[in-house]
Amino acid sequence: MRVKDKIVILTGAASGIGRATAVLFAKEGAKLVLSDINEDGGEETLQLVKKEGADAIFLKCDVTKGDDVKEMVEKTLEKYGKIDILINNAGVVRVGQIEDMSEEEYDLLLGVNLKGPYFCCHYVVPHMKKQKSGVIINLASVAGHIGQVNHALYCSTKHGVRGMTKALALDLAPYNIRVNSVSPGATDTPMLVSDVTKQAKDRGVAFEVVKKEFEEEGVMGRWATPEEIAYGILFLASDESSYMTGADLLLDGGWTAR
Repeated sequence: MRVKDKIVILTGAASGIGRATAVLFAKEGAKLVLSDINEDGGEETLQLVKKEGADAIFLKCDVTKGDDVKEMVEKTLEKYGKIDILINNAGVVRVGQIEDMSEEEYDLLLGVNLKGPYFCCHYVVPHMKKQKSGVIINLASVAGHIGQVNHALYCSTKHGVRGMTKALALDLAPYNIRVNSVSPGATDTPMLVSDVTKQAKDRGVAFEVVKKEFEEEGVMGRWATPEEIAYGILFLASDESSYMTGADLLLDGGWTAR
């Protein structure tokens, strides 16, 4: 078991990549603190990991609120006494031309995709520094490597995640804390489905038309499964990646290879 008895905080655990990661880490022996703003989905994930025999809890948490994140970290330490791995997975997407996007929409993207990792690191890093060990994994995106039509605001946040990851890796290396990111391409999650649905509606075309366009961005002709991304996250969390920090694991089906 690659993360046996490791204490893991996982945000965005209610669905998609977060849920797949939770189940995989449960199978690999982790003790899990699952969080999400979606309480029903989070509880469903909790039951799935408990079926795998995991020691786990679910905490409702809005990562855009510092007090919520602080409470999540405090409750984790109360129960488990330490934090070995932080996975900043919570994320949102909004689609549209920049002149059509509201300030509120951008605030949401910044709040979840950038301030969320900031708040989590802000409250977790001091404890990792004290124990002189830890792993932080941030969820970036293929959109953190390229530009995408109608995704200017989303791309800006995911480029930011990659920048934060690199800088944090430099700051935390002296404390034996590794910081890396994962950049998924098109992955079959509720978030991507909602993205494609909106694009299809805005363009007046069928869902399958836009889905096929996304599939053809890579060279493998399909979307990734959430489980395929979860295995990449597990690699970065495990000792198998012990010489990696400040890096980005690109799981994009060849999207950026063209």
